[in-house]
Amino acid sequence: MRRTFAALVITLFSTLVLALCCAPPAAAHTRLESSAPAAGSTSTAPVTEVRLRFTLPVSLLGDGVVVEGPDGAVPADVAPAQDGLVLVATPAEALAPGRYTVTWTAAAQDGHPLEGTFGFRVAGTGGQADDEPTGDEPSGESDADTGTGHDMSGMDHDMGHDAAAMDTPAARAATAVTRLGSAAALWGGLVAAGGLVFAGVVLRGRDEADVPIVLRLVRWSGVLLLGGLLVRVLAGAVLVAHGDLAAAVSPSAIGDSLTGTTRWDVGLQAAGGVAIAVGAWRTLPGSWAAGLGAALAGAGQVLGGHSNTVEPRWLVVTADVAHLASAATWVGGVVALAYLLRMRRREGRDLDAALLGARFSVVAAASVAVVGVGGVLLAAGILDRPAQLWESTWGLLLLAKTGVVVVVAAIGTHNHLRVVPRLTARRRAVVRHAGRSRAAGGELRRSTGRETALMVVVVLLTAWLVAASTQPNG
Repeated sequence: MRRTFAALVITLFSTLVLALCCAPPAAAHTRLESSAPAAGSTSTAPVTEVRLRFTLPVSLLGDGVVVEGPDGAVPADVAPAQDGLVLVATPAEALAPGRYTVTWTAAAQDGHPLEGTFGFRVAGTGGQADDEPTGDEPSGESDADTGTGHDMSGMDHDMGHDAAAMDTPAARAATAVTRLGSAAALWGGLVAAGGLVFAGVVLRGRDEADVPIVLRLVRWSGVLLLGGLLVRVLAGAVLVAHGDLAAAVSPSAIGDSLTGTTRWDVGLQAAGGVAIAVGAWRTLPGSWAAGLGAALAGAGQVLGGHSNTVEPRWLVVTADVAHLASAATWVGGVVALAYLLRMRRREGRDLDAALLGARFSVVAAASVAVVGVGGVLLAAGILDRPAQLWESTWGLLLLAKTGVVVVVAAIGTHNHLRVVPRLTARRRAVVRHAGRSRAAGGELRRSTGRETALMVVVVLLTAWLVAASTQPNG
């Protein structure tokens, strides 16, 4: 078993290296590709429109494109062109000589908000902008940010034309609460789906009597999913209003936070949460509605991820679905096992963890393998090059998440190779002292508790990971 596990680790590592080295080009991600006038340029011809071209179609978010000149904001009509690949801002009159700043906000196909700022000059008489500084005057130039499409959060937000307002303490707090809500919803969906799998695969024979206990966990996980979504939507509305708490009860602000594909992401998860909460009953066959709800919630999670902007779409989405399903089986199974052992101990029953541990150990091992392969494929599709693993926020969060997952997998491997054999030995009458098996059962209960705590960390990192940018930091 140790040789098999080592071979699996080597295979996954080799696949990661090969996949990252053969990662698809940067065109797979939504970002600002070019602009006319170009960032940092000086135009000697009349400027009658500002055009922004993206690598993938986008939709307008808030004002879309705001042009500010020497006299403030320039009135302009903003409209998409070429099926969303281009955003065009048409001023009422040709731009007068001077320096201009363009701030744009848009939503990618996967619902993630994008923003950017760049500057250009319009030349006056003699090819010089009328307000161009001379001598020792500071230029005040703001062309450094060319607007490469920074992903700000897992929600769509109307950021208006005041980009600085998005960096206030209130806005940052709203962003954090939004992601915590997303993490709670993700945890509820994973535990619900994995709990159903655990009840169907692991609880057999006389253990079927404990199916209602696990279904109770599934039911409350559906409630947690709905609560997390509610927090996410209300905090997203506050972020839309740049930290105004009153926006949490504003229908218009809530509507603005659910633009693009986000409304489908949230809607599917909400429908799934309701089905889970009301559909998990005392028997597994009678809980078919909860199974449907888990599938709907999973579809919403996939819809809101980075994989929706990566090609080949069918392969990456398939890997995302397999990754999520296997993660749910693993996470939900660990939580269900820990919960069941705790309830048996509280009720004064024998833990009788031998068959539970042995059956789930096989399921968990298969799930870990699929999670690893699916994660490799997703990382290879989302990252443009291996260096983004340490250059971008997304890459650093992925490394942190991977590190915690490795620790959880190591605990599971210890259980599989050491604890479970000691438990099953008692059933074969190999271990003569019952105290040893009781100690092993207690060790399994404690280790599943540790795994659960670490998996909470993994889900929190995932919530920040989905919202993070793959662009280099700084």
